[in-house]
Amino acid sequence: MLFDRSSLRELSVAALIAVASTCSTAPLAEPLKPATAKNDASLRAELVFWESVRDTQNADELRAYLGAYPNGRFSALARLRIKALLGPSGEGTEAIAAAQAPASASGATGAKEGATTATKATTAADRLQAGDSFRDCELCPEMVVLPPGSFEMGSDLNRPEEKPSHRVSIPGAFAIGTHEITVAQWDACLKEGGCRHSPEPGSDGRLPMANVSWNDAQDYLKWLREKTARDYRLPSEAEWEYAARAGSRSNYWWGNEKGAGRANCSDCGSPFGGREASPAGSFAANAFGLHDMHGNVWEWTEDCWNPSYRGAPADGKAWLRGDCLSRVLRGGSWALDHEYMRSSRRSRYDRDVRYYVNGFRVVRPVEAPAATASGDPAFESAVMKAANTVFSNTPKSASGAQAFIVDPLIDGLSGAESAATRRMESVIVEVARRNHPAFAVEEFTPSNASTARFAVVGTFTGVNKQRETSGTREAFRVCLVLLDLKAGKVAANAKEFAQPSGVDITPTKFFQDNPVWIADPPTQAYIRTCQTTKPGDPIDPVYLQQIKAAALINEALDAYEKGQYERSRNLFASASRTAGGDQLRTYIGLYLSSWKTGAKEQTVDAIAKIVDFGLNSSRLAIKFPFQPGSAALQTGSKDAAPHELWLAQIARESTRRGICLEIIGHTDVIGPKALNQRLAARRAEYIKQRLDGLAPDLARRTIAAGKGADENLVGSRTGDARDELDRRIEFAVFQCSAAR
Repeated sequence: MLFDRSSLRELSVAALIAVASTCSTAPLAEPLKPATAKNDASLRAELVFWESVRDTQNADELRAYLGAYPNGRFSALARLRIKALLGPSGEGTEAIAAAQAPASASGATGAKEGATTATKATTAADRLQAGDSFRDCELCPEMVVLPPGSFEMGSDLNRPEEKPSHRVSIPGAFAIGTHEITVAQWDACLKEGGCRHSPEPGSDGRLPMANVSWNDAQDYLKWLREKTARDYRLPSEAEWEYAARAGSRSNYWWGNEKGAGRANCSDCGSPFGGREASPAGSFAANAFGLHDMHGNVWEWTEDCWNPSYRGAPADGKAWLRGDCLSRVLRGGSWALDHEYMRSSRRSRYDRDVRYYVNGFRVVRPVEAPAATASGDPAFESAVMKAANTVFSNTPKSASGAQAFIVDPLIDGLSGAESAATRRMESVIVEVARRNHPAFAVEEFTPSNASTARFAVVGTFTGVNKQRETSGTREAFRVCLVLLDLKAGKVAANAKEFAQPSGVDITPTKFFQDNPVWIADPPTQAYIRTCQTTKPGDPIDPVYLQQIKAAALINEALDAYEKGQYERSRNLFASASRTAGGDQLRTYIGLYLSSWKTGAKEQTVDAIAKIVDFGLNSSRLAIKFPFQPGSAALQTGSKDAAPHELWLAQIARESTRRGICLEIIGHTDVIGPKALNQRLAARRAEYIKQRLDGLAPDLARRTIAAGKGADENLVGSRTGDARDELDRRIEFAVFQCSAAR
């Protein structure tokens, strides 16, 4: 029995309502009304969200659903599930109510005695922006939201444990305490039974809570999480240094010298130096609004101790390998001199040992804010800003304008060109002409690739709320890099985010017609060059080796999209004989242009090359034309070679090699997760059966699996040419015995 997507949605909702109705006589789910074109997308989004959490045993996930859909179809059921998970005591009902209440308009008392701030109490509905300060409860620490960003962590000029200096990127916004946890805040935990260790009798409530072990800090964090239903934790070492530097590269946020009265250390010239801790906020805040990142008390981080940064994460996450009985401390203290409070200085202590100058501050994640439009469309504004950054940060020549070429920009996951990447190229050229006369654009041709000083490369990638390339894409990441081809180094780079509104990610004709996806080395080298390098880094040699061939391939692509198929085939053939031309785009171009010109023999030869290329890389994905919601293939298309040719070649080559294949089905994200996984598995099983019929020996050496939408490359939720690659079938080579 086959279902279209609307049938699947209605079946899923009906089943959920039936289950919900057994729990209570009250209506737990709103009856499903016929969807209109206007509300269909929001209905699907809510259903997908509910499908992902309906069987959870984690009350926080159900609260997340209520935060997004406080009056949703399953809100009553969600509340009942939370109540059941939390037990008869009803613990946590305050947090549930907070998840549905509007934000309070009243301010909260600040950390300094007698002062009030613009700090607000948060609810699940709040969308926190970089620079916002807030408290999650009256006795909770004041927090401030820091933006995502990159910085140089460590120092090659100082102690061995600070080396090597390395680039770290903080991918998403997060909130950090504006002060170290104070005695008063610790007391609140102590009184409610969450903390066991008592501060020294008579301690000033404004002082940082000290003489706490790493394990003690975990007790406080557990209490705070339970009180707020927020994921509080210690900062990673990278987050701590990013916060302490606040954009600076110097020893301290204010400069390289300790200064006088800047912080509380033994030789910092403050009234407290060398004698005692100072009340939170006694010294000026850094550019992020954080107090006492230098001096006062050492601050625990989440990381295990390692004697250097070799092998350290570069994504801002805690390093949880190494000596995990010891944890990292940062920031120095009032009892030590200024050398210990440098931004890059590291220390350690046993995690279960208390010491009189050790304290901590806390962090928690925040939902990534929605990108906002400004003046021009947000997409173009982001591209303009990135382009201005790379041209402004590149050294200028005194001898006149320097030539640059634009190597066509691509999607950062699929490697495809689209209407959006073509628009980006036009914006970049216009920015250079208008604002940067020291640079002159030239066409991307083989001859210009040999003589131009600079090349622009860039990627355009869909990301979710957390700025990650998974789940529902709600923004785009714009990455631009200017390469100094003569010096063989990266000259400048820039990264911006853009809102998705009005952005057309429809692939260009060549990439729409392309039925294959393989992570081939030249495309991956292009993406790495854009996304993982910093100024001064050498250009990836794989990218440099193929740049002339890439220019020739660009001419062939242009001819194909103009309908000049014979010329296109000749140019692709020429590229195949050029150094660096042995790449996927070349053989896809030969396949497409040969089919368009009726050259069947050359079409079959090109398919053989592509299949060989994919199996050599152990991963080949093909966009088979399945009927919507079905495992049956469409037939009769004249725009591409019949799928039988592809299946026959895969069967023939796999048999010849004696390899084993996992055939993996994928779907787009539209529809319930369980049904998408089932559909993906059915499609994979269908393709397996077709291969088994063509080569019976493969039946012993192939398996079928479905991953649904778990590995979307596009994630646009559009169900059309834009996310066709999400509905691919993948052939993954794996090790097995030939006699299975």
